Amino acid sequence: MLTRFPLAAGLLLLLLPVLYDTRAQRKAASNEAPRIYVVESSEELHETLQEKPALTFGATRTPNLTITVNDAVRYQQIDGFGASLTDSSAWLLWNKLTEAQRKEALQMLFSPTKGIGLSILRQPMGASDFALTEYSYDDLPPGQPFGASDPDLKRFSIEHDRAYILPLLREALALNPNLKVFASPWSSPGWMKTSGSMIQGALLPSAYPAFAKYFVQFVQQYEAAGVPIFAIILAWG
Repeated sequence: MLTRFPLAAGLLLLLLPVLYDTRAQRKAASNEAPRIYVVESSEELHETLQEKPALTFGATRTPNLTITVNDAVRYQQIDGFGASLTDSSAWLLWNKLTEAQRKEALQMLFSPTKGIGLSILRQPMGASDFALTEYSYDDLPPGQPFGASDPDLKRFSIEHDRAYILPLLREALALNPNLKVFASPWSSPGWMKTSGSMIQGALLPSAYPAFAKYFVQFVQQYEAAGVPIFAIILAWG
């Protein structure tokens, strides 16, 4: 669900390595346990990067706090690691970098041989919290009365994404053909929701059929644009 609230800074715990200064060398010589330096920020920003008392590793292990890793035993596999080409990040890559800079950045991100080889993209279907404007793929004209709708999705269009999102996704796929794109709308179109807006509200039961068509059309049109969708998940709101 889209919100208008700013992102809050979460609790940040930085475990910094011991600085190899003269003091640290003296400690090492005396076999003192390594120190863990702690820096904390509060969610309400009452504290920002506030240094806290240092911690130390104990000399003995506590059995119920000890994690033993056995790399001979395997369970579920990790399918990949990745990120998201949101509207704002895609706009910056496309409009604020030169072509050479953009190609270099994408190569560093997606190339398995010349970069870090990102292999998963969680792609927003329409606007997310990181978008220049609020938009879906089926927005009604401004000034429509509450309750107006488009159940047959006659206004459905991915035209917004053709400017810079789809071109970037195609470039990423060219660099890594094994890249898996799974899509998720942060919100359904506003006319499908109790709020009549993409901001807050919940999906109306009467809009279930239209929302199902919304997913189908998105997958079909993205694939036609050269970006196959590996998987989809439902909206947050």
